[in-house]
Amino acid sequence: MMEFGIPPKLIRLVKTTMTNVQCSVQIQSHLSEPMSTIWGVKQGDALACLLFNIALEKVIRDWGIQTRETIFFKSVQILAHANDIYLMARTTLGLNEAFLKLEKSSRNMGLVINQEKTVYMYSGKDT
Repeated sequence: MMEFGIPPKLIRLVKTTMTNVQCSVQIQSHLSEPMSTIWGVKQGDALACLLFNIALEKVIRDWGIQTRETIFFKSVQILAHANDIYLMARTTLGLNEAFLKLEKSSRNMGLVINQEKTVYMYSGKDT
């Protein structure tokens, strides 16, 4: 967060909000005993999307892909929205290379690509 110029006061506030969090589960009228969360963010937490987007921005910057212009002017294009990432490339080789770089950069941030949710689509002339 510091790399993006977020003020230290806000960073400390986020850390305080995310440290030593306890939560309970309610099923009908029964509330479970409190449990501590060790990692991650609470389901539905307003910070979850923001923190993920910051992490994703870091991944894309570390990856080094040019985010300006469109696929018409370069060989690889990325579009990221919420927790979805779309990679487009002019060639299969270019797409493979881009995916491997994205995967490596993601792992460096502690993010893992979910293979079960990964979808591939080929569009273009037969090769």
